Amino acid sequence: MSVARISPSATELRTAVGDAVLVTAAGLRYSDDVAAFLRRLESTALPTVAVLSGRCDASALAVLASVTLGFVTDDVLVDVDAATVLAAGLTSSLPAALGGARARGLLFAGSVNAHALRAAGLARFGDPEAAVTRLADPSAALLVRSLRVAARSTPAQARDYDRELLS
Repeated sequence: MSVARISPSATELRTAVGDAVLVTAAGLRYSDDVAAFLRRLESTALPTVAVLSGRCDASALAVLASVTLGFVTDDVLVDVDAATVLAAGLTSSLPAALGGARARGLLFAGSVNAHALRAAGLARFGDPEAAVTRLADPSAALLVRSLRVAARSTPAQARDYDRELLS
């Protein structure tokens, strides 16, 4: 297991070792470093778990939509503003992760607390460390790869890829 913090850059994530990565961020605010981190997070082959806390901007939604499993502390509050939503690409990634209705509910809320993030399915209850341990199973990495391909594929293409992974 590796722990990556969102600052100062995506370097920690790029050099992560182990079977799963735990990402922690408190008071996340969009920046060039966060943009680079999001690009790296979306392409890593390792299963990822994020724990977000404190007052964040909408880039927190992008992190939660990009990881394998997301967790938030009870004190998290996400301020949702159009500039950050657009910069983080949330108008496409959030509906892909949650469906259109849930995504719109978050994007037009103004601010979102831990309860709303969990109710929407973007974050979950539980122990992030235990989730990292579960995701360290090699089969979890296969599922992560399959989910990423399926998001960009037709159902038939996704099934073909799953068969290829099992070969």
